[in-house]
Amino acid sequence: MNKQVTASKSSSSLTDPATVIDIDAKTNNKANAVTLFLTAGTYEVTVIGKSQGGKYNAWSLWNFTTGCDDKGENCITGWVNEYNIASGEFSINVPTTGKYEKEEQALAKAEGTSFTLTSDGQVNFFIGDDLPPDNREGISLAVKKVRQAEAFPQFTSASWVLLTIISLTVIVLWLVVSVLTANNAAG
Repeated sequence: MNKQVTASKSSSSLTDPATVIDIDAKTNNKANAVTLFLTAGTYEVTVIGKSQGGKYNAWSLWNFTTGCDDKGENCITGWVNEYNIASGEFSINVPTTGKYEKEEQALAKAEGTSFTLTSDGQVNFFIGDDLPPDNREGISLAVKKVRQAEAFPQFTSASWVLLTIISLTVIVLWLVVSVLTANNAAG
């Protein structure tokens, strides 16, 4: 069952604060995503930590950390910052930037993303692990609307071609009717 974030917390205008999404690495994989209803527009996603209002700093696919270098990076197992966002319109995987000894290191190297919804709808947030019981912690995201949906849809090149064909067809039909009407009047 998906964890539903209430609509009152969803971003609908540019002045709304960011909505915090806490993805639990033990439960919120693709089959049990955190679901948020969002209105059409462009959204910016930022990874946040506990000090910024999130529940998590990073997550681990393993219940232990091993094999890190002197800087606490390039671990065999460790803390990661990967997450996924999907809707009926798109699917985004933000891959981890590495495996780290400490969750704070993974948080510091985490990458944000953005997405655009052309219509209102559900958006799912989850981690990409099909075996979550041995995972640790989770990842927290701040989701903020940065641009409203466009009032009119953008014309693609295919739209312009179709519009041109329709216009030319109307002109040709008008000319044919004009010629036939002129011939009938003369005869």
